[in-house]
Amino acid sequence: MLDRPLLHGFTVDVEDWFHILEYQGAPQPDAWAQQPSRVALATDRMLALLAQHNVHATFFVLGWVAERHPDLIARIAEAGHEIGSHGHLHRLVGDLGRDGFARDLDASLAAISKASGRDVQCFRAPGFSIGDEQTWAFPILASRGIRYDASLFLANRAHGGMLLHRSRPFDLVLDDGRSITEIPTVPRLIAGRGLSYAGGGYLRLLPMWLIEQSFQAAERDGTPAVVYLHPRELDPEQPRMALPPVRRFKYYVGLDGVQAKVEALFSRHRFGPVSEVARHTPRDRPVHIGAVS
Repeated sequence: MLDRPLLHGFTVDVEDWFHILEYQGAPQPDAWAQQPSRVALATDRMLALLAQHNVHATFFVLGWVAERHPDLIARIAEAGHEIGSHGHLHRLVGDLGRDGFARDLDASLAAISKASGRDVQCFRAPGFSIGDEQTWAFPILASRGIRYDASLFLANRAHGGMLLHRSRPFDLVLDDGRSITEIPTVPRLIAGRGLSYAGGGYLRLLPMWLIEQSFQAAERDGTPAVVYLHPRELDPEQPRMALPPVRRFKYYVGLDGVQAKVEALFSRHRFGPVSEVARHTPRDRPVHIGAVS
């Protein structure tokens, strides 16, 4: 038994309102600089909320954001939060391929390190897009000094997703002996389907009673939840993109209620950055990843 309540992860994917995956109608990278940016305003709201409740988090930052808002990244660092990479141009790992992924990662690490004054040791793939076909990314991450990864979603998913039977952080062991600690998103199984109750659209869509019930079930099982939010989810006034109806519903529903839900969770549960979750939670069985040349 743990002598303290289970520590859950709290993470923020630092993107702007127009950084959306797999929709050609959204602004493309060559037009991003012309969009009205709201990432600093919304991230400052997140920082204020975390400070009010004395919670430290992991901020997975897009390198593109770090290049354009270095003062924002410096504020995150000065507030004592952990800073990781979310890639540079918010591209799915499989779409980038090995060489493209390495270049994108390198660009993000350079920009984030310059802005924060820190070496970057944490990574999350955009869209949790490391699955069974993208495990070649782990040797690349290890070669760049990444020690903690939070890219694996342990259920079927539109992009990424890996059906591993793990419920706590575990080591990804490479053939050359190096390892990366994985802090996975472990969904709650309901009627055979994985429900990621703690993050993004799920947190906005689901009623608070179901979210709280899921946290309590996770704590009984010793399974840390990993909350993942975006700054735009504390920004109900953000511009609205002309998304298809279902996608528009998923992207914008529930924005007005996010802060109250987060504050309710803060009042009932312990949260910290992913490296702290890894250090304070008994490890699950390791997973061996074949080295890729």
